[in-house]
Amino acid sequence: MRGKNIIIWLALVLLALTVSIGTAIFNRQNQENITIAIAAPLTNAGAATEIAGKSMLRGAELYVKEVNRAGGIGGKHLTLQVYDDQAKPNAAEEVAKKIVQSKAVAVIGHYSSSTSKAAGKIYQAYGIPAISGSATADSVTQGNDWYFRTIFADSFQGKFIAYYLKQVLGYSKICLVHGYDAYGLGLGQTIEAQFQQLGGEILGKWKLEENQNKATDQIIIQQLQKLKQLGQAPEAVVLATNRDQVTNLLAEMKNRNLDFPVFGGDDLGDVAIAQAFTERPEEKESPGFFTNGLYATVPLIYDVADDRILQFRRRFEQTYGTPPGWSAGSYYDAVSAVVEAINRTQLRKQDLPKAAFTGKDIKQDRYWVKEGLAAIDTPETAIQTGTRTFYLDKERNAVVPIAVGLFDKANLVSAFTQLQNIPNIRKVANLESQIKNSNIVQIGQQFLQKTNIVYAGIDINKIGSLDEKTSTYLVDCYLWFRYKGELDADNIEFINYGINRLDSGEKLKLSDPIKVGKEAGVNHKVYRIKADFHEEFDFHNYPFDDQHLSVRFRHANLTRDKLIYAIDFVGMRDKSSTIKELPKQWKEQVFQEISSWNPQKVSFYQDTLTNSSTLGDRRVIDSDSNLEYSQFNAVIDIERDLLGFSIKNLLPLWFFVVVAYLLLFLPFEHLSAEVLSGLLLAVVFYHLSLLQALPDGVGYVVALDYAFYLVYLLLGLELVLVIVGHREIFQKSELKLSQLMGFGRMAFPILILMFCGLFYGFYF
Repeated sequence: MRGKNIIIWLALVLLALTVSIGTAIFNRQNQENITIAIAAPLTNAGAATEIAGKSMLRGAELYVKEVNRAGGIGGKHLTLQVYDDQAKPNAAEEVAKKIVQSKAVAVIGHYSSSTSKAAGKIYQAYGIPAISGSATADSVTQGNDWYFRTIFADSFQGKFIAYYLKQVLGYSKICLVHGYDAYGLGLGQTIEAQFQQLGGEILGKWKLEENQNKATDQIIIQQLQKLKQLGQAPEAVVLATNRDQVTNLLAEMKNRNLDFPVFGGDDLGDVAIAQAFTERPEEKESPGFFTNGLYATVPLIYDVADDRILQFRRRFEQTYGTPPGWSAGSYYDAVSAVVEAINRTQLRKQDLPKAAFTGKDIKQDRYWVKEGLAAIDTPETAIQTGTRTFYLDKERNAVVPIAVGLFDKANLVSAFTQLQNIPNIRKVANLESQIKNSNIVQIGQQFLQKTNIVYAGIDINKIGSLDEKTSTYLVDCYLWFRYKGELDADNIEFINYGINRLDSGEKLKLSDPIKVGKEAGVNHKVYRIKADFHEEFDFHNYPFDDQHLSVRFRHANLTRDKLIYAIDFVGMRDKSSTIKELPKQWKEQVFQEISSWNPQKVSFYQDTLTNSSTLGDRRVIDSDSNLEYSQFNAVIDIERDLLGFSIKNLLPLWFFVVVAYLLLFLPFEHLSAEVLSGLLLAVVFYHLSLLQALPDGVGYVVALDYAFYLVYLLLGLELVLVIVGHREIFQKSELKLSQLMGFGRMAFPILILMFCGLFYGFYF
């Protein structure tokens, strides 16, 4: 009978497992999905454009993966349907016809303005919202309330370029090359009109036709050579074109020694244009040969980004093995905006029918997404994505700043002067004189502040003397600055200089530079620093804890509107990376004195340090503003060497556990409260000795405490068994006493296994 019962129970368990697995598979196959379409140029579009198309697709895919990993949208799986528009308007129209017949609630794309315009008419007619992260022509969204974008429009970009050329770079004579499509025509016309209005002169202007070939490029090259021979060379050549149109032109200009500064719009500011030259011999010999010195306007540059943006960059590189351009970030934001629109709609409309966003009423779902996007229309309703915080203006353009990038060794880095939005004009003293002196530029109703970019880099030589009691450590490193103009860029204040010195008011001062130079107008200063720094350690997970070792500084006087520290990724040896990607000798050299810790990641980023005090500045006393500084951060994430710690410290603890367990196998008369009390006292003293390594101010429970609590519980259980076992009922019955001790022998390993399972799930 017992055998039959066991078989029946096993059969029931197997049946239950089969039903559970089958139900899970059925639910997964029939799970309600929310579908989003993306249209990108993936084939037959030109090498540079296809690279950009792949980048925009990867940016969108990365966000979709992260959403689904987090549980989807209200439990619904997010699906991305990919369409190839080949960067051609007629192909885009065919793609649009397929998308409107699909279950997609929104469209991500298209990449270019011409394809977006062509497809936009269909999206508007059928009522499906579309959001582009790269199409900048004003005509894409004008008159089409179903089209949105996460980037600026050409009407502003063109004026911005003209002002930057004239009032920042000081150029008064330029040549202009523009394309034939909506992007090239619109951007080129705006630059030309605004530059001439500012008093500038257009020495030559060329339009690239749709059937452009190398003969067309030769005409431009010959006329530029002629201008140079006549002594009328332009101060810059401005390219209002897409990147594939000018790839050959840029190469020819370099090969013919026409080393004029080149300035382009956003389409020339992506890493895709640098990657388009990688197979050329000159580029292999000298990375950046064809793009060095190329300026471009972009919505995002990573060297002045905060840690949030650099985390996106790191996730992108780890997933795809290549750095993201700005287009990847912009399309990551585009999908973010659609998902946010859906989430906000579900929160705002509590009476939504159950069929909402299930695919049963696609027309209604699309309308709700459109209305959700349209509601992101003020600073108060702005969304925060993985790369930016933005909202949409009345023309459905993202209100985001324009940055000016400069290619250096095939990397897009910040130009030495940026124009930043001034959010509160009341903070500005002597506004009229600053506009007159070109320190502040007014473009329409926007006021932009000239901001100096200072490149800062650190190479860490050694870290030592790590003291957990005071959360301090010694850093030996080289620190350098690269900048233009007469700036005291090295007048810095270290935010986390050794805590004892901070308390005493002492500050770390830079000694004389070990190297000073100037090349092509760029100043270069190098310092050697050897000092102790402080970063408040968090011991909640001790000894499974991760800690951060950092060096942080800001300028002593200049606020963020005057100076921003950019990360010199091009010049640094230790790039922002995981330790696995750094040379093996890096760990051996830098961490040779700290054997009990393992470095995991090195990060370099700048962020904003806000001073809530007005410091008596009357411009901000009556406003909601604070004083903000650009802060440079070099951070090494480290984790404790758990194996070494366990052998040294946890092995004795397990020895106590084994001894306590073995006591249960002794004859009961040899087991006494005195023996267990002595063992308990030894564990208590050992517990306290380990906690002495922590700072005195740690008043919270750390992970190690729970391990000792388990030991206390086991010893307490054993003590209870001893007390109970001495009762008369157990002393008279050998069987009951044996059962009592058997219970203890079973309870011990069960409690340990339960604890280990819970502990592992919580801390690992």
